[in-house]
Amino acid sequence: MRIGPFERIEVKLRVLTPVFIGSGEELTKKEYIFDETRGIIHMPDLRKLAAFLSARSLIPAYQEYMLDPGKNNLRIFLREKGIDDKYYPSFVQYSIDAGEAAASGRFRGVLTFIKGPDGRPYIPGSSLKGAIRTAVAAKLIKQDNYVKFIDEIERESGNLEQLERNISKVAGQLEVRLFNRLDVKDPRDPEKIKRHDAVNDFMQGIKISDSLPMEFENLTLCGKYDRLPDGTVRKIPLFRECLAPGTETRFWLTIDRSIMNKAGINIEFIEDALRGFYNSYKKSFEQYFKVLAEDYREETGEEAIIILGGGAGYVAKTLIYPLIPERDRAVKLVSKIMTRQFNVHKHDRDPAVYKVSPRMLKTTMYKGVYYPMGKCAITFG
Repeated sequence: MRIGPFERIEVKLRVLTPVFIGSGEELTKKEYIFDETRGIIHMPDLRKLAAFLSARSLIPAYQEYMLDPGKNNLRIFLREKGIDDKYYPSFVQYSIDAGEAAASGRFRGVLTFIKGPDGRPYIPGSSLKGAIRTAVAAKLIKQDNYVKFIDEIERESGNLEQLERNISKVAGQLEVRLFNRLDVKDPRDPEKIKRHDAVNDFMQGIKISDSLPMEFENLTLCGKYDRLPDGTVRKIPLFRECLAPGTETRFWLTIDRSIMNKAGINIEFIEDALRGFYNSYKKSFEQYFKVLAEDYREETGEEAIIILGGGAGYVAKTLIYPLIPERDRAVKLVSKIMTRQFNVHKHDRDPAVYKVSPRMLKTTMYKGVYYPMGKCAITFG
């Protein structure tokens, strides 16, 4: 639908592999009800739970339970007070499949998925726009000469003490070069273009709504499985509420053509950018990890693929590999960045020993199958 320079486009998203977008909240075992027998986790509404307990004069006992470090099972506490699952609808907000956590002896906290005002999970439009921005940047990089930035980033990487700050500075300069193309002039000095001001960033010509809310049945609990290139899998005792494969939702994307036409960007450009970035991700990074028999098999189709959310890994969110055509140079630079950020993990060995950096592929397990994190099929219009 078009109104003047504005075009409103429906965006459909289909989750291919578990997606996690965190609320910033972590629930401890004291705060959720884990039914190990049925493999279900019940998430209480704490206000309703407090009211329910208050009506039964159980608030003092509940406070004692919460303060006792030796007690960390809400289901057992409730059962000891004569409250079994037939009462749960009175105070449980929602229940989800416990996934692999049901069989984990190390199951503790749960990182929760972001929820909207109605309490249901959704994907912020900012998450989608951020992933699109990264893909567009990667495509623009291929259209021009950025040797200057490559050389500067590599030069700055020699000083590990200042590495993050210096690379952040160069990355900011690169972003200005890539996105600030609108040539808006400084009203105080009409002869001068405000090149470093966000007013010149053409991505302001794209607005993306938050997704439609999804149902709680679309959530599942996923563990963290880090995989080395040789196929070795390391299970980390971290569990997240994730959107399950097969979940579908929609957004609305609005393009201001009076802005985007100046930059030569349209929906076809964005779709091509997403395809290019994903192909680069697989070619530069994912293909260097051994395929296992339990792995999810990706179905190739006409839809573009976008990688969203937390736990997807460094390469899915950054531009080092697209920026540096010589892959060996890119691997060495990423290993230096990893070494500075995680100095105890010996990432300096990545290029020689693993031929890839970071040396971990971020995966999870869902219904007995290993999935990489965050992959979604996306269609426009």
